[in-house]
Amino acid sequence: MTILEKLYTHAQERPNATAFRFLTEVHDDGDSLTDSLSYKELWQSVCQVANFLRSKAEPGSCILLFYPPGLAYIKAFYGCLLAGMIAVPLYPPRRNANSDRVLKVAQSCQSSMAMTEQSEIANVQACWQQQNSANLVMNFLLIEDVPNIAVHMQPNEAINPALPAFLQYTSGSTGSPKGVMVTHENIVGNVQHLSRTSNTGSRDDVFVNWLPLFHDMGLVVTVLWPVYLGATSVLMAPATFVQNPQTWLKAISRYRGTICGAPNFAYDLCAKKIPQELLPELDLSTWRIAFCAAEPVRSDTLKNFYDYFGTAKFNWEALNPSYGMAEATVFISGAKSESKPKILTLDKAELGQNKFVVCGDSANSSTPGSANNLTTELVGCGQVPAPHSVKIVDPKTKSVLPDGAIGEIWFSGPSVSPGYWKLPEVSAETFNQMLDGEAKYLRTGDLGALWQGEVFVTGRMKDLIIINGVNYYPQDIENTAVMAHPALRDGACAAFTLESHGLDALVVVAEVERQHFRSVDKAALIRAIRQSVMQEHSVNVDHVVLLKPHKIPLTSSGKIQRKQTAILLSQGELDILAQADAQPLQDYIAPRTEVELAISAIWAAALKVDRVSVAAEFSDVGGDSITAIEIAAKVKSQFALADMTVEQIIAFSTIEKMSEFVALYLARRAKKTQVNDTKTHSAPRKRLTI
Repeated sequence: MTILEKLYTHAQERPNATAFRFLTEVHDDGDSLTDSLSYKELWQSVCQVANFLRSKAEPGSCILLFYPPGLAYIKAFYGCLLAGMIAVPLYPPRRNANSDRVLKVAQSCQSSMAMTEQSEIANVQACWQQQNSANLVMNFLLIEDVPNIAVHMQPNEAINPALPAFLQYTSGSTGSPKGVMVTHENIVGNVQHLSRTSNTGSRDDVFVNWLPLFHDMGLVVTVLWPVYLGATSVLMAPATFVQNPQTWLKAISRYRGTICGAPNFAYDLCAKKIPQELLPELDLSTWRIAFCAAEPVRSDTLKNFYDYFGTAKFNWEALNPSYGMAEATVFISGAKSESKPKILTLDKAELGQNKFVVCGDSANSSTPGSANNLTTELVGCGQVPAPHSVKIVDPKTKSVLPDGAIGEIWFSGPSVSPGYWKLPEVSAETFNQMLDGEAKYLRTGDLGALWQGEVFVTGRMKDLIIINGVNYYPQDIENTAVMAHPALRDGACAAFTLESHGLDALVVVAEVERQHFRSVDKAALIRAIRQSVMQEHSVNVDHVVLLKPHKIPLTSSGKIQRKQTAILLSQGELDILAQADAQPLQDYIAPRTEVELAISAIWAAALKVDRVSVAAEFSDVGGDSITAIEIAAKVKSQFALADMTVEQIIAFSTIEKMSEFVALYLARRAKKTQVNDTKTHSAPRKRLTI
């Protein structure tokens, strides 16, 4: 049964049940103005749009949809499907923003027709004319022009379920965007997968969400899944949530929401921005599925959200870390309803060598543990029940890896798209991969592991940072960087490498909060980033770049575009607030003693620089873990510190501190030697940490 047949059935059996409710205005007191559609009203509107489109275009035509958040978009989307046409959801372009991408999408899908509404037509046409260097012909249709007449249509008039229902264009960082073909069969396969995996979903559920409807997660989870179930979906504009996060939780409380979710950042924003005095007004006890997806899920985010909203009757078991992508329609894996999140503590050094080593008893834990500088926490993204399947594969040999081994995540099942629109060669590299003669698999491009049947995602293959043979996941470095100083914007950071003198240099680009970027000490920010990353990951940041807010390029779904950021930086096209290479961020202070002079020479030689200030922090002058070991070994050898370990020596982060320790050590050794030349004395015991 297709999604259209489901919609038709609900319209016949439960005509007055509310299908969608859109909150047009949301006030601080929780009151709101709404537009709504019953299932009968929705089906009638969909039939009218389909009839209108059939008079304008041939079946199989691609129709660009330019709609702001609201019910008009939902009518137009389902109308395209019923007309046998292919919907192409896009956000209305803004001048000097995403209008160039719109042109590329139109060229890709060879569309000559677009639908929008009266409030957007002038802007859409102006942006189109501004960017239409290829002189493409585009006919713009208004939903207000759809005749308000009775139209009787049957869902079985729609085209073959194996043909595309819509194109979900990926927000590739460079080049032309690729349109993922999502068929009518894919839609049903994925919403069934959602219900089967979460062990939930019925007509009694209430979805309350603010996700962008043109994006895969918002479209599938808030527009398609509720209709398949015959449930009610309450919607609000993304801007409403971002400007005032309490509107989302108030709506969940008011409408007794059961299935509601967002990316990781939204949970952080709620815990940070919603005042404590509001908590007694919230009742989140009905919230059974709080899915968290679309970006890496952080264990501290889950814990902080639960700790803060537990008094509002939010349940820890409601948190549902999930994983997916457009090429799989949207959803790949997730936890069952009312099951606790799975959180593992991993050995950080082993993870850097692509090994999945679980520490202590975290294998049986469902709460955040006590990660330290030597470990890291990873949140599980649930399981994958049949008929879908996940395998972890060696990307080079294409052999299946055992549980606990890190490799590329491959996914198969009814949710997998047939490929990219009009790109058979590119599609062949990603889709329809065979494993030992088994079903065709999708190569996700993500790295991860299976552990006790649970999917753990470690990062993107193409974003993986490799320095001195050690793997670093950019999201880990980015999280550490933004937490280094309160003036840095959470979630607005990009870590990547650029070639410098034949080597890969680590670069961190971070945005500064609007209220701080004029007054904050930029050198202090840069120093804080370097020191935090060095302390947490034992790797030096070669170049730090600070930007004003909203300057890092994002995908249409709000994800950081690391590759595009690197390109803009290389081309000098970033609006830089401040930047610094790995060098002392303070005045040079020369050596004052013989020990300082000797150790300064060792540091300078290892760092390949002419001189180093004795007060400069190791992380500020380009030091990394390998350089630290080299320096410590030379200091130990030159000063005959036989009973000192390298780890103890490199605990001193400046030449000045290291020299003070060495001088004291030498003085005590000389004094003891005078007392008894034949007796070996140990150095003063001192507990030192890196």
